[in-house]
Amino acid sequence: MAIITITFELPTGTRHLAVNSERSAAGCAEAVICAIPREALPVPLAVSCPDPGIRNRLTGYLLDLQTECLRMPPLSRNASGALG
Repeated sequence: MAIITITFELPTGTRHLAVNSERSAAGCAEAVICAIPREALPVPLAVSCPDPGIRNRLTGYLLDLQTECLRMPPLSRNASGALG
């Protein structure tokens, strides 16, 4: 198994993820990206892994995910400020 690290440059600072599988890396990184406010997207990110195939797949996937998040319609808020 390869150790995979993903570094995000968020508006609030740098965030590092370290996991040992491609699937875990994708899931954890998705959670980070989905929590980023739309107006802050896209954020710079870097994937480090000894396997270039994993590195390239994850990098492409995470860049595409940010683009998809930007294309999604914004969530509406009701009068109380709650989502929905």
